[in-house]
This record gives sequence, structure tokens and C-alpha cells, in this order.
Amino acid sequence: MIREIYTRFGREGLGFAWIIGEPLIFAIPVLLMWSLVRAPTEHGMPLVPLLWSGYLPLLLFRHIGGRSLLFIRANVSLLYHRPVTLLDVFVARSLVEVVSNIVALIVVFLMFYMLGEIEMPRDLPRFYLGYFFTIWWCLAIGLFIGALSERTDWAEKIWQPYSYTYIFWGGSFFMADWLPKGLRDLALYQPSVQAYEIIRGGLFGDTVRTYGDPVYTTVALLVFTFFGLWALREGRKYVSII
Repeated sequence: MIREIYTRFGREGLGFAWIIGEPLIFAIPVLLMWSLVRAPTEHGMPLVPLLWSGYLPLLLFRHIGGRSLLFIRANVSLLYHRPVTLLDVFVARSLVEVVSNIVALIVVFLMFYMLGEIEMPRDLPRFYLGYFFTIWWCLAIGLFIGALSERTDWAEKIWQPYSYTYIFWGGSFFMADWLPKGLRDLALYQPSVQAYEIIRGGLFGDTVRTYGDPVYTTVALLVFTFFGLWALREGRKYVSII
């Protein structure tokens, strides 16, 4: 992780402080802008908590996916050291993103809490569980993206539009209860929507109707992770070490 931080942020200027500053630069202006131009409520729910609980996980998804592209090729020299594995490299890169995202989540929460725009989550363990599932989902997708990008250039080309359209179907800015039943059932097959539902259940408590199922989400993410790890192992075969 230390090597990743120095490689990415350098030793000059703010250095590793950008771990916190980078997601804040994305999150704070966007959340402030949305809170100013939109109505204070969305379907009867306060807008700012909805945006806060949606946008920071969205950033994590995009950043982990983006940093996973061709990460094997970029760090192939480390594989000369026998104790170092591809999973070590992936975990180090991803943990930098996870830590920075969690710190940004807390800082943005405190800012809006002091402004009176956000209240404390009504069910903290449930909120934590939902965010844990979100992190797990992002890591599982990152494994796939990293492995596939070594197999084909199409992975890198497709990731950018995919990561932007994710805002519409990933669950960031809508509740499952707002959808027609048929579409809701389809949406809830996605672990990301399940995770968001659990987050919103922890944030708003019984004041909103949520459909998050921790058992289904755990099983689905275990399957994704298994295939992601398999793809990562196979991905090394497509990297030439000169």
C-alpha cells in the first residue's frame, strides 16, 4: 500500500493527503450542486442523505474499476518476488481506494451534519453492513475488470461507458420501492441494488420501505468473488514478463 501511495501521489506537495482530498474534490461540489438545484425531497425522502449515501459508493465503484484496468501489466515487475501474488497487488491498490472513500464519506457526512442537512443513521449496524456489501461488490467487479483487461482491449474500451451508465441502474439514486414491481424484481437481482437498499434501511430506518436481503447479497457476492479470483488467476497467463 505504501508503494502504491508513493507511486500514485508522489512525495511532493500534498503527497498522501490526496488519498482524502481526491474523493472530496469529486463528492463535495457534486453534492452541493445537486442539493441547490433539486427539490429538498425526492419521493418524500430528504434529498441530501439520499445523495450522500448514493454518490460516495458510486465513486468507489468507478475508482476501483478504473484502477483495476491493466493493473497486472503495470505491476508485473513485482511478480519477480515470489512472496508477492497478483491478489496482493490488487488488494493493495483497492485498499487505498477503500480507505480514501471511507474517510471522504465521514468528512462529507460531518460537513452536512453540521449544516443540519443529514441526521445520524437510525440503524448504524445495518448501515455498516450495507456499506460493507458495497465495498465487497466493488472489489468483486474490480477482480473481473483487472483480469479481463489483460485478455482483451475491449474491457478497457467498454469500462468507461459502463461505469457512467451505472448511475442509472446501479441503485445510487433510486429506491427499489419507486420502481414498478416487475422492474423492481429484476433490479433486486443486482448485488449493488441490494447493498444500497440495506444502506438506506440503516440510514432512514422504518421511515422508508426497503427490500435488502443480506443472505441473498452474501451468496451473490461469494459467487462473483469466486469467479473473479478464478479470472484473476487465469489473467496472469496473458501477461508477458520480459
